[in-house]
Amino acid sequence: MSAVAPGLARLRERIAAIPERVAAFDDAAVRLPALGGVPRAGVVATGAGSSREHARLLAALLAELGVPARVAAPSAFLGAPAPADAPDALLVVFSQGLSPNARAALAAAPRYRAAALVSAAGPGDADPARVAALAAFESAGGVRFPLPVGRESGLLVRVVGPMLGHLAAIALARALGAAWGRAAPWPALPAAAVAAALRDAAARARGLREAWPADPLGGALAFLAGGAHAERASHLSRKLLEGLLVPWPPIWDVVDFAHGGFQQLYAERATLLALARSDAPEEGPLFARAAAMRDPARHGWVTLQASLPGPYALLEHEAALNELLLAALEARRVDPARWPGQGRDTPLYALAAPPERTAAPDATMPAPEAASAPPSAATPEGPRAGAVAPSGTPARALAALAWPEVEALLAAGARTAVVPLGSTEQHGAHLPFATDTRIAEALAARFCARVPEAVALPALPFGCAPEHLGFPGTLSLAPETLRALLADVVASLGGAGFERVFVFSAHGGNAGPLAEAAERLAAAAPRADVVVFADHAAAAEAVFAEAARAGVAREAAGHHAGEIETSILLALAPEDVRRARAAPGLLDVPRDAQAIFYPDLRANAPGGVVGDPRPADPARAARYLDAWVDVLVACYERAKKRANANGTKSA
Repeated sequence: MSAVAPGLARLRERIAAIPERVAAFDDAAVRLPALGGVPRAGVVATGAGSSREHARLLAALLAELGVPARVAAPSAFLGAPAPADAPDALLVVFSQGLSPNARAALAAAPRYRAAALVSAAGPGDADPARVAALAAFESAGGVRFPLPVGRESGLLVRVVGPMLGHLAAIALARALGAAWGRAAPWPALPAAAVAAALRDAAARARGLREAWPADPLGGALAFLAGGAHAERASHLSRKLLEGLLVPWPPIWDVVDFAHGGFQQLYAERATLLALARSDAPEEGPLFARAAAMRDPARHGWVTLQASLPGPYALLEHEAALNELLLAALEARRVDPARWPGQGRDTPLYALAAPPERTAAPDATMPAPEAASAPPSAATPEGPRAGAVAPSGTPARALAALAWPEVEALLAAGARTAVVPLGSTEQHGAHLPFATDTRIAEALAARFCARVPEAVALPALPFGCAPEHLGFPGTLSLAPETLRALLADVVASLGGAGFERVFVFSAHGGNAGPLAEAAERLAAAAPRADVVVFADHAAAAEAVFAEAARAGVAREAAGHHAGEIETSILLALAPEDVRRARAAPGLLDVPRDAQAIFYPDLRANAPGGVVGDPRPADPARAARYLDAWVDVLVACYERAKKRANANGTKSA
C-alpha cells in the first residue's frame, strides 16, 4: 500500500474535516443581488466539474418550487452569444476555486440582470487572475457568497467543497423561492444538526464495512432513487466518475429502472446503490421490489439511508458514499493523487476566454500520445491546484516544479523558457517597489497560458533603474551586470535542454541593456534560439491604446505609477496599494518620455509618478495585461516562424 497511502491519507483527512466545515456554514450569509423585481426569465445556473452539479441541484430545487430555472454548460460562455433573455435573468455561478472556465462565466455577468457567485475564492487569494476576476465581477454589481473552505488541490475528486456547495444551493433555492413568493417545503436546518447527521451517516457506513466485499463498488455502478431525489443527486455520480475513474453511473428512478436500466446491466457484475430517505417511507417497498429483481450472485446491493429531510438527505448520502469510495480505493490500490492524462487537460481547463477560431480536428489527427503539444506539469498537484490559470503562477512555472517534472516537460516538448524581468524601484507613494516584478510575473503566466510549450522562470526582481535612485529604496544594476547575469541564466537553460529562450521586461529601463545584450545572450546558448523582446515602447503603446478604448486619457494612464500600473496592481496585489496616497503626478509629458526620466526622474516628478492613479480600476487590469501579452506573443511567434523557415536561430 505504500504507493497508495499518500493520496489516500490526504483524502481521509479531508473527509474527516467535513463535519467541522459544515458546522461553520452560515445560511444567513446568503444574500441575493439586487434584482429590481422578479426576473421573468428566471435563473441560469452554471459551473464546471463538481460545481456543475451544484448548479444542477439549484435548478432542480427551484423547479420543485415552481421557479423558472435552467443549467448552462461551461462552453456556453466561451464564444457563444448570450441568450436573448439574459437581460431579464439571474446568473448564478458555482465554482469552489474559481477555475478559469468559471471566470469565463463571470465575465458574462454584465449581460444578465444580476449575478451571484458561490465560491471559496476571495480577495486574499494568491492567484492574481482570480483576484482580478472577482474584483471585476463585484465592481459590476455581482454578489459573492463565500464558502468556508479552501481549494482542494492535489486530488481529482473533491469531497469538502461539494458538501458546502450543496448547502449553498439549498440556501439559495430557499431565498430565491421566497423572492418568487414560493416558500420551500423543507425547513432550514442548523448547520450543527447537519454536521451531526453527517458524522452518524459516515459511522453507519464504516460499521457496515465488515459486511462489504473487499471492493464494495465492484462492477457496473448505478444509483436508484425515488421522487425528486434522482434529479438532486447528480454529484454522487460525479464523485465516482472522478474518484474511481469509472463511466458516469446513472441515477435511475427506482420504477423507471425496470424500463431498460435493469435489462442493460442484468448480465453484468454490478453494484446498485439505493438512496433511501426517512421522509419518503413510500419508497421502501419500491426499493425492496428492485432488490428482489437482481441476481445476488452478480449484483451487489447497498442501501444508503438518510434521516435528514428534503434535499439535506443528499449530504448524508455523500457522507456514506465517501466511506465506500475509500474502501474501493484501498482495494484497488489506486492513488487518488494520480490519474491518467494528468496535466493534459490544460487546453480546455485553462480556458477563461473564447479561444481563437480554428477548424475542428479531422479523423487523421494523431492520438493524444502522439500529439505535439506538451502537457502542463504532470505533478500530483496537477491542474486542480489552480496552477494552470491564464494569470498567476502557471503549472509550467519553474519555481514550483521539481527537477523530474522539468525533465518530463522537456521530454514532452515544453522547451521554451520564458525569462521575465522586473525591477525593485519606487512607484510613487501608493505602489510597492515590487510593482514591475509582479507585473512581469503576471505577463509570464498569461504568456504561458497561450504558448503551450513555454515554461516560466521566476521574474528577476532587479534591473537597471538609475533614473529612480533619487528615491530611497530603489535598487539598480549596472547594465553590464544585468547582461552578465542574463548570459549565465541563458547558458544554464541551454545546457538543460531548452531549445528556445524568450526574454522580456516589464520595466522600461531594462529595454536598452536588453537590446544590447541580444548578441551576447545568443552566444551564451549556441544550441538555443534566444528571442529578446526589447521594444518596450511598442508594448506601452498597445496598453495606452487599450486605456484609450476604456476612456482613460493618456495623461492619466501614465508612463509610471499612473492609472495603468495602479489598475494592474489593484488586481494583482490590492493589499499593497495605498489608495489614500494616490495623487496625480507629472501630466504634461512629451511623446518621447525618456527625457523626463533621465538622468533623474525626481527632478521632474518629485512624487515619483508620471500620470494620475486616482481613476484606477482593477476591472481594467486583465485588458491591459492581455494587450501587453498580445505584443509579446506576436514577437515570439514571428521569431519562431522565422527560425523554422530559416532552420537557424533567431537573435
